[in-house]
Amino acid sequence: MTAMLGSMTSLSPAQAVAGNPGAAKTVAAGSGIPVLVDPAVDLAARTPGPEHDWADSIYFTSRVKAGSHDIGLLVHTVSIPKGPGNLLLFSVHDETTGWYKSYATVVPENDFAWSTKELDITAPGLKWTGNAQRMSVSLDVPWGSLDVVLQARGPALNYGSTGAFPLFGQTNYEFALPDMRITGTVTFDGRRQQITGRSWLDRQWGPIDNAPKRHWSWMNFNMPNGDSVAIWDAVSDNGQTHTWATVLRKDGSYEVASVTPFADSAGKFWTSPTTGQKYPTQVTVNIPALKTRLKVHVTGKTGQEIILGGNGRLEATAAFEGTYQGAKVTGKNFFEMFGDWQS
Repeated sequence: MTAMLGSMTSLSPAQAVAGNPGAAKTVAAGSGIPVLVDPAVDLAARTPGPEHDWADSIYFTSRVKAGSHDIGLLVHTVSIPKGPGNLLLFSVHDETTGWYKSYATVVPENDFAWSTKELDITAPGLKWTGNAQRMSVSLDVPWGSLDVVLQARGPALNYGSTGAFPLFGQTNYEFALPDMRITGTVTFDGRRQQITGRSWLDRQWGPIDNAPKRHWSWMNFNMPNGDSVAIWDAVSDNGQTHTWATVLRKDGSYEVASVTPFADSAGKFWTSPTTGQKYPTQVTVNIPALKTRLKVHVTGKTGQEIILGGNGRLEATAAFEGTYQGAKVTGKNFFEMFGDWQS
C-alpha cells in the first residue's frame, strides 16, 4: 500500500459525508480517486504504527447451512503490539437450536506469526493462508474445530471508497472481501458437519483509542441486487456520533452516505450477566439519501458475547427486513457491538 493520504488535496468521500449529514457521495468506477488499500498485498501483516492503541486485524463472519441448520461463524485475529498483544477469537452459533460457544485467548508472542509478505498466519491451533481470491483456514479450540476454504466471488469493498476513513479523530484503513463462498467442515457440540454458505472478510489496521465511554457498532449487508453495504456507528466519549455507510455496487462504483445514529432507534437491550455491559438487540438502519430503512435484530441466542480480559463485545447473528433503494428486501447479516451502551 502506498501512503498517499498526506498528498490528497480533497476530502475522501467518507470525510465529506461526515461533515454533511444526509449527504450521499457517489464515486464512479475508474473515477481516478486514489485508493489507499490493495487486497493483493495488504492481507500481509502491516508495520505497526507508533500509537499505543495501533491494531492490525483480520476477521470473517459467515452465515452457513449445515443440513437444515442455520449457523453463524466468526474467526478473528488481531495484533495490538503495545496493548494486550495477539488475540484470537472464534465463535459458533447454531441459530436453529440456540447452541452458542465462543473462544478468546491471548497468544504469546513466540507462538504467533503473521507474514509481512503474504497472508500466512500461524498460532496454536490456527493456520490461515491464501490470497484475495482463495484462502484456507483451519482452527482447533478445546470445544470444536473449523476447516474451510473461502473463495471470492466479486471485487473488494474499500471503506469510504478509498479504504481510509476517520475513526475517533485518527485515520484507519479498511477493506472487505464482502462475498466469499465458504465450504468445509465445522465441529461443535460433539458433531462434525459439512457446511456451505457466504462469508464476509474484513481487513483493518490503524489506531483505535478505546476510551471508557466510547463504543462502536459495525454491520454488513449482502443485498439481493448484488450490492454490498458496510456501516460504522462510532460514538465518542463526548457523545458525538459518526454513522455512515459504504455501498459497493456490482459495476464497481460506490456510494458513501450518512446514516441516522443507531442510538435513535436502539431497543430491546440485553445486559450481560458476566461483564455488566449493555447492548441493544435491535436497531433501525435509516439512510435517507439512499431511500433505505432496515429493521435489524439479533437472532437466536441473545447473549452472543465474546469476553476477553473482563471486557466483552457482542458478535451476533442478525436478520434484516425493510426497504433498500426503495425496494423491499430481507436477509441475514452480522451485528458487532464493542463497548457499553449504558448512558
